[in-house]
Amino acid sequence: MNYELVLAILIFIEGMIILKGLLELSKQIDEGLAEMDQTMAEAISKVIQNVGMGEPISPIQNALAQILMNSVNKEAPGSNPVGVILEQGADGKFVSKDK
Repeated sequence: MNYELVLAILIFIEGMIILKGLLELSKQIDEGLAEMDQTMAEAISKVIQNVGMGEPISPIQNALAQILMNSVNKEAPGSNPVGVILEQGADGKFVSKDK
């Protein structure tokens, strides 16, 4: 009897069994991920529904936010801000020139 042929057939069968096992494992992982995704989505939606927006913004906070926004945007909306170009003078110090 040719034992090398029998050994090759057994190795081939073992390889097929391993591939089948890996395919089954892949299917289980995909199903588990889909189930976990659905569970996480349900949990997140429950948390969002239960928490809500919290307390409303007070008028003082709103006024302070408006003051800060106005101080940042002193120029007209849509205009480019003025930049400062720094050049090094002959004495080694930086000299600013408005753009």
